[in-house]
Amino acid sequence: MLRKILLYNNFLNKIIQVPDKIVFRWGMLFPVIVLICISFITLKYTSVNSSFFSSTFTKQIVWFGMGSVVFILAQWIRIQYFQEYAYHLYGLLIILIGITYFMPVIGGSQRWIILGPVSFQPSEIGKLLLVFVIARVLADQKGNMNEIKLLLFILIMAIIPALMVFKQPDFGTAIVYGFIAIPMLYWSGIRSYYLFSVIAPFVSIISAFNIYFFSLWIGILVLVIYYNQPKITIGVSQFMANIGCGIMSPFIWNNILYAHQKERILTLLNPTRDPHGTGYQVIQSIIAIGSGGIWGKGVGEGTQTQLRYLPVRDTDFIVSVIGEEMGLLGITVILVVFFTMLYWIIVYAGIISNRFSSLTLIGFASILFIHLAVNMGMTVGLLPVTGLPAPFLSYGGSFLLSCMLILALSTNIINHHI
Repeated sequence: MLRKILLYNNFLNKIIQVPDKIVFRWGMLFPVIVLICISFITLKYTSVNSSFFSSTFTKQIVWFGMGSVVFILAQWIRIQYFQEYAYHLYGLLIILIGITYFMPVIGGSQRWIILGPVSFQPSEIGKLLLVFVIARVLADQKGNMNEIKLLLFILIMAIIPALMVFKQPDFGTAIVYGFIAIPMLYWSGIRSYYLFSVIAPFVSIISAFNIYFFSLWIGILVLVIYYNQPKITIGVSQFMANIGCGIMSPFIWNNILYAHQKERILTLLNPTRDPHGTGYQVIQSIIAIGSGGIWGKGVGEGTQTQLRYLPVRDTDFIVSVIGEEMGLLGITVILVVFFTMLYWIIVYAGIISNRFSSLTLIGFASILFIHLAVNMGMTVGLLPVTGLPAPFLSYGGSFLLSCMLILALSTNIINHHI
C-alpha cells in the first residue's frame, strides 16, 4: 500500500509544479476578454428566440466558466512533463484518432469518441499534443541533424495525424495539423528555401486547375530556384516534382477528395453556381458583411442574422454576424486585439531561452492564427467553407476549452521562464 502511495506521489510530482504566484499577462489576457465579450454580445442576440437554459449564450457562459477553471488549474501543470512524454502523447493521439473510426457516424463524419452520455473530439486536444512532439524533436536536435532529414521527419509526423483526421472526414482540422509544423520549423532556424520547397507542391496542385495560374506559378518557381542556386540535380528534381504534382491534380480531384469537398471548392470559385445549395452560406455571409458597412446596423438589428437567412450563425459564420451588426469597426477591433495577443505570445517566445518552451509558444500561436485566418477567409469567399470556428468567438464547448487551455499553458510557460 505504501509503495502505491509513493508511486502515485512521484507521478503527481512529475505533473504538478506549484507556482510561486500566478502572473496575469494582460497583453495576452485583455484581448481574449474583449473577444469573449464580443462573443457573448453576439450570441445573446442570435439566440434571442431560445429559452434561457437552451440558448447558446447561456451554454457559452457555462463553458467559459469551465474554461476559467481550466486556466487556473493549468498554471500548476509542470510543462517539462509534456517534453519528457511528448512521444508517448503522440502515440496516444494516433490511438485516439484511430478509435473514432469505430464510433457512430454523426453528421456524416466520425470525429467523436462517445462514452455513454459523454463525447469528445480527440482531434481538438490533438493539436496541442502535435505541438509538443514537434517542439520536442526540434529542441532535441540543436543543429545536429541534417536540415532536410529533420524537415522530412517533422512533416511525416504532422502528415500522419492530418491524413487520419482528413479521413474522418474533417478537412478543416487536417489543414491545422498540416500548418502547425511550418511556423515551428521556421522558428527553429530551418532555411526559408526548404520550407518553400515543402509548400510548393501544394501550390502546384491547386494552381494546375487553371493553366494561366499554373504557368505564372511555374515562372515564380523557376525564379526562386535560380535565386537560391541549389545543386543542379536538386533544382531540376524540384522543378520536375512540381510539374508532376500539377499533372496529378485530376487524379487527386477524382480519387482523393470527397464529394462535399469538391462542392466547397467549386463554390469558392463560383458561389452563384448553386445559390440555393452549396453556395447559399457564402452568398448570405457576403451580403451580411457588405450590408454592415463601416458602423454596422446595430447589435440585434442585422436583417440577414435575425431573419435567419445566415446559417450556422453561432459557430462558423459568427464573424459574418459581427460584420453585419457591428460593421467594419467590429471586425477591425477583432483583428487588432487578436493580433495583439499573438504579438505578445511571439515576443515572449523570442525572450524565453528554453528551446522547447519557445517552440511550443510558436505552435500555440500558429493554431490560433490558422483558425481565425481560415474562418474569416471562408466568410468572405476567399477560402472554401471548412467548418473551422473563430477562436474565442464561435460557440462551441470543446473548442473554447481547447483555446482556453492554449492560453493557460502559454501563460504557464511564460511565468516559469520569465
